[in-house]
Amino acid sequence: MYTVTTFYQFSDLSVSDIESVTTDLYALAQTSSLCGLVIVGHEGVNATVAGDAQTIVALKKLVRAFPGCSDILFKDSFAHERPFRRFKVKERNEIVTLQAPEIVPHGPCGHLSPTEWNEVLDSEDVVLLDTRNTYETRVGMFENAVDPNIGMFSEFKDYVAQSGIPKEKKVLMYCTGGIRCEKAALEMRKQGYENVFQLDGGILNYLAQYPHKKFAGECFVFDHRVAVDQELKPSEKYTLCPHCGNPGACKISCKVCSTDEVVCQGCLDADPAYETCSKNCEHHFRRGSKASRKQITNSHAQLMR
Repeated sequence: MYTVTTFYQFSDLSVSDIESVTTDLYALAQTSSLCGLVIVGHEGVNATVAGDAQTIVALKKLVRAFPGCSDILFKDSFAHERPFRRFKVKERNEIVTLQAPEIVPHGPCGHLSPTEWNEVLDSEDVVLLDTRNTYETRVGMFENAVDPNIGMFSEFKDYVAQSGIPKEKKVLMYCTGGIRCEKAALEMRKQGYENVFQLDGGILNYLAQYPHKKFAGECFVFDHRVAVDQELKPSEKYTLCPHCGNPGACKISCKVCSTDEVVCQGCLDADPAYETCSKNCEHHFRRGSKASRKQITNSHAQLMR
């Protein structure tokens, strides 16, 4: 069993701080089961990592010692299998990419706990805004939320400018773990929205306290689990589409080799050639051939040489 933990903190890190953080994390990874991705930069740290229980305890102790991270919030879930292939630390200008490095949060602003979130949704007229990408919102959303239909977070600025949301309207926004909303809220305030609030800890924190409440469906996650259900358990419904890499839940029998596979609805709607189990079988389908599994395997081996 692996514990998967997601965390972030906006904190001014110097060059030496970044070097120290990177060195300490790699040192832990070399002597433990730690895997996943940590993004560090002058803005702070953003990560989703996994390991056995002992490793994650050690990680949390280490992270809390980083500059400005003593009160960091960890969102935990679990995986039956190793959810990442390896451990990696990457340095970037933005720890979450809005393509607006001038927007840097300094402390919580307009955070609502899951309980406060429910109370506001039950009692007030608000715009409920999902800040995630379309391939994420298709897996699950809060009831009555607005989907901005963006392909990447950097498109959020243009969405807000063109959204037509009244400036005086109260806006509640959410994302997976909270980090995108930190910048999204500041961007909305920059564009004249003053009544903006975000779900503290995002969907993951909400589901930990209120499963089967106001969030419908499952929550997409950026690891091999693809999504987690209402109990934060690995999804039994979704897997990655072999053609595009987006979450898929449509069961098919490959038109070339008859292998059972799961693909996404978008690919099925786009082209009959995607009713296949792999890019290799897609290739054979487009050629108009129907081959045995042995032939497909041999062909794949030749393509990989």
